[in-house]
Amino acid sequence: MEKGQIYSVEFSIDSEILSWVDRNSQSSNEHILLFSRLPHRRLLEHVDLQAVEAYWLSERVTKGAVQPELTEVDRIIQQHLSNHSGIIVVEGLEWLVTKHGEDSVLSFIRRLRESVHRTQWTILIPVRPLAFESLWLARMRREAPPTTLDFGQDDNTEIIEEVNIEGALVENETLTPTLEIREDGSPRLVMLTRLPSLGFTQSLLRKRILQWRRMGLDVSGVEPALTMEEDASYRLYTKIEELVRRAVDLDHAIDSLIPPLSASQEAVARFRIRQLTGLDELEKAFFEDTV
Repeated sequence: MEKGQIYSVEFSIDSEILSWVDRNSQSSNEHILLFSRLPHRRLLEHVDLQAVEAYWLSERVTKGAVQPELTEVDRIIQQHLSNHSGIIVVEGLEWLVTKHGEDSVLSFIRRLRESVHRTQWTILIPVRPLAFESLWLARMRREAPPTTLDFGQDDNTEIIEEVNIEGALVENETLTPTLEIREDGSPRLVMLTRLPSLGFTQSLLRKRILQWRRMGLDVSGVEPALTMEEDASYRLYTKIEELVRRAVDLDHAIDSLIPPLSASQEAVARFRIRQLTGLDELEKAFFEDTV
């Protein structure tokens, strides 16, 4: 794909596009701007929201949402085109056509084509071909020529094999377990199987960092391990993993406290837990009767 161009790309399921966005956000220094019909609490199951600037196309008035109006989407895109470089992905074309009509959406795409020209940005319009009339689809493709993306293998299906000291297989674990979402929209912390030293790679570490980020954990302390030698990298990983284990225990402890914390106390505690800070103090407060 070239800079200064707008493209359409065919897909069959939403996870294909989101998986592609996620991989590119991890492997590229380019800024990625994503407009999606999924709310952030659903997006974080597919995309690292710390690496992607995402907007939820929704009529709700809430943080991270943008009204599904062509003028509003265009306004945000125009603000980005004059700065830096990157990729803009506009999902939900079917909904926009239903809401605004074929001619209005075609004019919107034409404006984007003219605006992105001579910039350092690329715009992608995901399309389900069967959702549109062939004549309109042909007109749209004249404005946004079709391209193909390497969707590759969905990282959600990759398996980690944990081995014991003798090298025998103990258990398999999918890299991306389903996250339970709390009432406030945040994911509930879960403890993942420890990555074994045997077979430990930077690729596995990168995926584990992404898992932690999807749970809302600040694990920036382990990022230097991505450029270290294997032994040093694994030692740093185990230190951060121990902090994560303590954070998960504390997060679960809050749910079982009697009497429960006040809303403000709980918000502060969960924030500190996800920042992996003040864990000693929180453990003393929550577990003092069992220490």
